[in-house]
Amino acid sequence: MHLIDTNVNRTNPNDVKWGVTKDDPDLLPMTVADMDIATPAFIRDAMQNLINQKVLGYVIPSTTLYDAFIHWQKVYHGVSLTREQLILIPSVAVGLSFVLRYLTDVGDGVIVMSPYYPPYQTLIKSNQRQFIDFPLIQRDGQYVIDFKRLEQRMDTSKAKAILVCNPHNPGGRVWTNTELQRIHELANERGMLVIADEIHDDTVYSDNQPVSMLSDLMGEDAASQTVLLKSATKAFNLAGVKTAFLATKNTQILGKLKQAATAEAIEEVNTFGLVATRTAYEQGESWLKEVNAYLEGNRDFAYQYLREHIPMIRPMYPEGTYLMWLDFMAYGFSDQELDAKLRSLGHIALNPGIDYGKAGSGFMRLNFAVDRNVLKDALHRLESFDKAVKAN
Repeated sequence: MHLIDTNVNRTNPNDVKWGVTKDDPDLLPMTVADMDIATPAFIRDAMQNLINQKVLGYVIPSTTLYDAFIHWQKVYHGVSLTREQLILIPSVAVGLSFVLRYLTDVGDGVIVMSPYYPPYQTLIKSNQRQFIDFPLIQRDGQYVIDFKRLEQRMDTSKAKAILVCNPHNPGGRVWTNTELQRIHELANERGMLVIADEIHDDTVYSDNQPVSMLSDLMGEDAASQTVLLKSATKAFNLAGVKTAFLATKNTQILGKLKQAATAEAIEEVNTFGLVATRTAYEQGESWLKEVNAYLEGNRDFAYQYLREHIPMIRPMYPEGTYLMWLDFMAYGFSDQELDAKLRSLGHIALNPGIDYGKAGSGFMRLNFAVDRNVLKDALHRLESFDKAVKAN
């Protein structure tokens, strides 16, 4: 029995990803990081049951919601949490802004590894903190952290926090236990806050398993300065329901954030999000296993196709996420020219790498969480772009 449904039609003007086709119906968008795979039927049924109660009034987050999240984090990510260590938030982005405002001061520096998820810079700068760009380096086709340079950057910048995205968006790198331990060591030696964005860590493949920065493997000292931000939205395609979690084991940090959460009423999240998130964590194991196997097939197909048929586009192999980071530098176009030519010659829209910081110049990000036939269409369009460029 197939649990997943890849036959969805998202072409409406208010859809962030597919809305672009209203201006160009021939354009295929492979951009925004949600899936063109139907939100699971069991979650939609649970939300319909809520509607059938006829009143969408005030609700209290259920104990079962917290229990489901705690169980999921323990079983799938090796993280031991208690109800008291959790704070509900509307989204990971809102949680990041919240943490910055209450655990750092105006003018404090926050280190972000680049290329980076674009809202990181917006949120940090909008909260009047210093955005400290730390470029990753490429080794054997993957991003790695130069820890000697990271240590120097921590010391010279006197940063107060470091933001770690694992798995990494846009590169798809899954940081190892050793790498995460080293980040913890360097941060703790300097009394730095570690903010762990692990929103993509339920998209896992047979050749890799992300380790949480709050994992029991990290140890008590490593976790002492860490705030975890997590949501079911990426893995279960729930971006619109606006529910996420913040977790920390540091009692002092927790006390400050709990007081702030009360002051801002930040835990008053979407009722549908409460139901959808609980249902995802309670019933989602088999569905997610099938989705991840499908995505792994998409990843491998796209990676091999690009290497064999369009070698001038150099893909970075995603160890996690459903995002593929593509190096277009061999074509010699500026970032603006590249985006324009992909649209005009290939009729395909990708996320411009320059949006992910200077380290992303010359790259594009492709979302492969789509029906396999749509992915094939996208790859054929990239091949058409490649042939048209060479013909000129």
